[in-house]
Parts: sequence; C-alpha cells; structure tokens
Amino acid sequence: MSIEKITLGYWSTKGLGSASRQMIIYAGAPLIAKIYRLIPKLENNSLIYDGSEWHEKDKIILKKKNSLINLPYLQFNEAGKEKIIAQSITCLTYLGKKFNMFGENSKEELDCNQFLQETVDLRNIVTRFAYTHFENEKDELNEASTVFNQVFEHSNAGKLQKFEHWLSKKNNSETKLFLIGNNISSPDFNLFDTLELYVEFLKYYKFVKNIISDNFFEQLGFPLVSKFFLNFKTLPKMQKYFDSILYKFPYTNKSAKFGSGKNGITWDHNKEIDSTPEEIIIE
Repeated sequence: MSIEKITLGYWSTKGLGSASRQMIIYAGAPLIAKIYRLIPKLENNSLIYDGSEWHEKDKIILKKKNSLINLPYLQFNEAGKEKIIAQSITCLTYLGKKFNMFGENSKEELDCNQFLQETVDLRNIVTRFAYTHFENEKDELNEASTVFNQVFEHSNAGKLQKFEHWLSKKNNSETKLFLIGNNISSPDFNLFDTLELYVEFLKYYKFVKNIISDNFFEQLGFPLVSKFFLNFKTLPKMQKYFDSILYKFPYTNKSAKFGSGKNGITWDHNKEIDSTPEEIIIE
C-alpha cells in the first residue's frame, strides 16, 4: 500500500518547520516541502523583508479551509478527505501519533507533551537573541553571554541541565539514547534540531575551544546530552535528511541577525540570492 504524500509549508529556513520535515523523512513518507521566501526590499530607505510569497498567495487560499492557518502547516489526505493543520507543536504531535512516535503508553504520551514544550522553551532563548539587531558588537556579545549562561549554567536555573538530569534518571531497562523510553518520539527531533542551532551559536561566539570535535556538549559538562546528540546524527533513517537540501538551509530566516547566513553569520542580500525552489520533493 502506497503512503500518501504529506505537504509541509514553511519558510526557506530550518526554523520551526525543520523537526517536522525530519519526522516525515524518517518515517519514510513522501514529503512535499512547500517553500516560501522572504524577499529583501528597500522601502522608505529602510530594508524590509517581504513575505508576500506566503501572506498574499497561499495563506489567503488556505485560510478559507483553516482559519488558524500559519507556518508551518501540514496538508494531507486522510480517509479520502483533505486535512490542513497548523502550528509547529500541533504538527509534531500529529506526526508523532501518525507514525507511532509519541510514546508507548499514556505516561510516555504525557512525557512527550512535556518535552515538546520544554524543547520550545530551550529554542526560544536563542531564537529571541537571533532576531535581535543590536546597536553595537559589545551589546551583542553581552547578550550572547546571557544566552549562554541561561542555557548552560550548571544549576536548576540552567535549561540544558534539565535534559541532562532527565537522561541520568532513565530506568536501566531504557537503554536507547532517546528522551522517552526506548523508542524515538517527536520531542527527540525537536531537541536535536534545537541542539544543532546551539552548536552553531557556540562555534560562532567561541564558547567552546575545540570546534573541530563534535562533542560540544560534553566539553561544557553535559555528557548525556552529548551522547543523545551524537547518536541522533548516526541514525540510519536520518541520513536521507542529512543528504538533502533541507539540511543545508540556514537556521533562522533572512531577517535574523544570527544564523540567517552560512556558519551563523548574518545573511547578506547584496551578495546572496535566495534561489530555493518553491517545492522540494523527497520520496
């Protein structure tokens, strides 16, 4: 029996659409990645980023079918009927349940819900920073240090410490390097994608000395998070994603100060054109 194609609409960046893209590819379902671009324009001598490719086209059409439409969204057929859902956590929850990646029982399902929210909190810290345009380099570096302390502080206040502590308390029978039980679940994808963004942050702002090695989190005192991260990169079903153009997307959108260009730098519209195709199909 053939698997129905799933369309995922999002910007030409990783951002909030990346984990869902990964899940669809991991599950072996055909993915149609619908891509929308922010176009730089000068307006009243100020640079703006025009999102009309989304706001003035597909959004108007899809809003008639789902008034809550936003990016990312999923569009698919279920029992012969078209379905459209939006919001990143809703997408991850739906895909998790569809592909049996949302826990093996009611307790694990609750844990999945908790960790989806926790990974969002972890991502939001660096995302807020990434989209802030500072008046000078000193302010930027000071705020980068604040982000670093919020995430990597070894105390109950440190965000990553929560994940390290959770992994250390897993039952002896739960030997696989996943957040919940012995099976991969939606929050694993969201955590991995967020950790990749933090790797770029750590390298760009030189918070780690050895940038050649991949064990960034172990260098900072989070060995179990490091094992989770490195294990995820070796999962055979993830390799199709890593080989795709989707993996080469920048972490943040074109309007961001950090992560919108290559190697964490700010995207330069004078030197680079976003030539991402409107659709990327991975089967």
